[in-house]
Amino acid sequence: MRWDRLFGDLEAQVADLERDERDALVDELRDGDWSETSWRQLLGGRVSLGVRGVGRVEGEVALVNEHVVQLMGERTAHVIASAAVEVVHAAERRADDAGPVGTSLGWGHVFRALRDAGEPVTIRLVDGTVRDGVVEVVGRDFVRVVTVPGRAEDVVWTAIAMVSGRW
Repeated sequence: MRWDRLFGDLEAQVADLERDERDALVDELRDGDWSETSWRQLLGGRVSLGVRGVGRVEGEVALVNEHVVQLMGERTAHVIASAAVEVVHAAERRADDAGPVGTSLGWGHVFRALRDAGEPVTIRLVDGTVRDGVVEVVGRDFVRVVTVPGRAEDVVWTAIAMVSGRW
């Protein structure tokens, strides 16, 4: 009986060691998975973002890539510069795969679509200032907007936090 108890104790110790090793491996794998996960991969469904120069913006995710995040609001669509996102307050689920075309879309595509629509846009800059107008020209790294008084302004893409409009 002593031998049975001894082997029983040894088997319990081995089982405890195996469980501890398994748990450590699971934690290591989980850390590895998280270390490979971008915040953009977490954006899906309805989200709330903190955006530099804008504040909190909410909407349904339409597109997420390295350059921009497109959110559809009730009456307005917003395209947010990924570099201007400071905080993800809430997200319903992980993001859908953008596909090969969606991953390459950026400000040029956004502003050409807005120009073609002819709709007025609101451009919010990272410093908190706002430009309202109509897109006239889309350059390589800037957009020319004609403001309400009829003045043209060239806005550099790196200064843009968010563009809002109907499209």
